[in-house]
Amino acid sequence: MKNSIKKVIIDSDIGWDDVLSICYLLKNPSIQIVGIMVTGCGETNLRWGSIIAKTLMELAEKTEVKVCIGAKNPIKFEHKFPQSFKDDMNDIMGLLGSLNPKKTIEFDKRKAWEFLYDTLEESSEKVTILSLGGFTNIAKMLEKYPKAKIENIEQIYAMAGAVFVDGNVALLNNAQKQWNQGDIYSTNYSAEWNIFIDPLAAKKVFASTIPLTLIPLDACNYVVLNADYIDTITATDPIAIIVRNIFLKKTGDYDEGIPVPIFDPLATMIMAGDLKNYQFHKEYLDVNIEDTKINNHCGKTYIVPKGSRKIKIVQGVSQLEFSKQFAKIINKGLV
Repeated sequence: MKNSIKKVIIDSDIGWDDVLSICYLLKNPSIQIVGIMVTGCGETNLRWGSIIAKTLMELAEKTEVKVCIGAKNPIKFEHKFPQSFKDDMNDIMGLLGSLNPKKTIEFDKRKAWEFLYDTLEESSEKVTILSLGGFTNIAKMLEKYPKAKIENIEQIYAMAGAVFVDGNVALLNNAQKQWNQGDIYSTNYSAEWNIFIDPLAAKKVFASTIPLTLIPLDACNYVVLNADYIDTITATDPIAIIVRNIFLKKTGDYDEGIPVPIFDPLATMIMAGDLKNYQFHKEYLDVNIEDTKINNHCGKTYIVPKGSRKIKIVQGVSQLEFSKQFAKIINKGLV
């Protein structure tokens, strides 16, 4: 009989939406979190992202979950979120200090890519990778271990890319004065942040033979963050309280001033098999890896006529179905 519990490794930059995703999986009885690989290439600095990931596992008393520190910098480029934005994420918008677990765990001593390699070597079951940040940790594993047992990866599900819609790099850069990092960012209307942060890493993963489902902005734009989510969270355990408080913060004092999709929780729900009705198609994809000072397209994901395997691209999704299912799981007890 096939095991109904899906074994998942989360690869994450531990932004606000990543925290929502991890909380969702902590409440989901069909998911076993095997490990969390933290990347500093994204919304948090590596030190703080690692602490947040560790704290969440401690709070849920998931002491068996391996928390591994990964890449501090992208493989090639120096793309980065504005530091003032990262500063807000580094303490979950002021919420980190309120999290005081009773149990503590140690970080795994292996680098994230070493942990991933070892897991694939040793696992008797296939594992699923949920990619919620840049692809740096996965790409480093492919680079350092060319004979890794990638056949033990059931699939990678990634919140990444913008295929038929505009990207969001310029959108964020231009939203607030303190977030402006110059022309490379302000003129890039093509790329989505998780690809842009390390486009070479994304290109390597796209070129691999690992089955890949992409949940790009094409899908995420259908599920927009708003204050309606707050009152749907009625549970009062620590994980549910974190979720509710993130919604309060992100639709209140930390509102970006632009429409913000829910991002990672959508990819997480699709990975978990909890969102049944969505549109998708399959294409070969590649990534632009050239920065230009004006009209920048670095990080753009685009269709090509051939490749190693077609990538499943999620497009149309239901915000109503998402919101109902998200609340349903978060309001459950811890598993």
